[in-house]
Amino acid sequence: MIAASLWVSVPIASSGSLKPLVGQTQYLPVQSISHEFGSKFMSGYFVQQGATCLVTLMVIEKSNLDEAVPTSATRVRLAMSPGQILGLDSEEGRSVNVTCGQDASTMLLDSGDRDKLVALQSLAAQHDVAKSQDVSAAH
Repeated sequence: MIAASLWVSVPIASSGSLKPLVGQTQYLPVQSISHEFGSKFMSGYFVQQGATCLVTLMVIEKSNLDEAVPTSATRVRLAMSPGQILGLDSEEGRSVNVTCGQDASTMLLDSGDRDKLVALQSLAAQHDVAKSQDVSAAH
């Protein structure tokens, strides 16, 4: 089973821009995205529409070509603002975070241990909450 979560977040970098980190892959609009995590395989793309990443991903259980077990993919369609993070988890503890980049001109993909990526997603969400509270206090 795949668990998906979408958190609104903002870049944590002091420059305010999302830049690829070590172990992170950056994609451009309509560039093919494909990645294996645990027993799952994900492929798709995104397009930039204004300041929004329109993301289409297909997620499927990896299968042995020798097996006659039919599998069907799940299509995920999202409209993400810059800094928003989509998290996909496999049952084996492997996860993928997909982040809409600055100005929706790039898509960033992080993969790794579920606990690490959930913590990164939570940190980004906490940063966003703190920023919105600072804006509210200023008015």
